[in-house]
Amino acid sequence: MSKALVVIDVQKYFVVDRAANLPNKIAWHIKENDYDHVLFLKFRNDPQSNFHKLLNFSEVTKAPATDIHETLTEFVTDNNVFEKTTYSAFKAEKFVEYLKEHEVDALDLCGISFDACVLSTAFEAFDLGYEVNILDHLCSVSSISSELEDAAKIIVTRDLRKREFRSKREV
Repeated sequence: MSKALVVIDVQKYFVVDRAANLPNKIAWHIKENDYDHVLFLKFRNDPQSNFHKLLNFSEVTKAPATDIHETLTEFVTDNNVFEKTTYSAFKAEKFVEYLKEHEVDALDLCGISFDACVLSTAFEAFDLGYEVNILDHLCSVSSISSELEDAAKIIVTRDLRKREFRSKREV
């Protein structure tokens, strides 16, 4: 079994405001850690998606907006970038196939948007039986506000971090 760093949506379009320094932090993390796999997910907004139809979000449909941020391109290969058109990385068939083929069972997640795509991927990974670790210090929201980032940290701590559970009856 093996462990992968999964970098979610650190693309030219999303690296703004609070996320501006995130690519540098992730690049340093990759250089300082020994992962079996470093995988990149990139979001492409399909015109038939609910992002268009329900949210009226019509951006991030093609390069350069969909490109992985240039700070991270030294880690990109022909086999480690997967395109998704949804919040969760697990809707990208080739990503799921890669994890199965390489017997990946543990995932360190980082990227943008902590409150949406990273969180959605984390919950789905958890539900599918992966060991999930969210690297909070390597996550950001694309918004200038810290409110969504703080909320995501609370949700992760409550629902995805190991802790001792006690029954209400025991209290």
